[in-house]
Amino acid sequence: MAAPWTLLYADDVMIACEDKTELERQAQAWCDRLLALFGLKLNVKKTTYLTTDVNKRESIKISGIELSRVTSFKYLGSTVTSNGNLKLEVNARVSAA
Repeated sequence: MAAPWTLLYADDVMIACEDKTELERQAQAWCDRLLALFGLKLNVKKTTYLTTDVNKRESIKISGIELSRVTSFKYLGSTVTSNGNLKLEVNARVSAA
């Protein structure tokens, strides 16, 4: 099993894990320890999750609240998709040129 990793930039955090249980554990740890340490709270309305296993219908919960599932999201200006396809990213870059 590969080690999970986390990307941090300003007020954006992306946690990558290989399974649902580990993702929920790490996300809850962020809320309970790190955010609480600085008097911050997770905005669950702005928090989403993406899975590369598009056939799984599992939900992810933090503090008992179910997160919204997305098929793509932007992180640091790049589009990440659940199927790994770069079409959205390439189209966005071409349109911006």
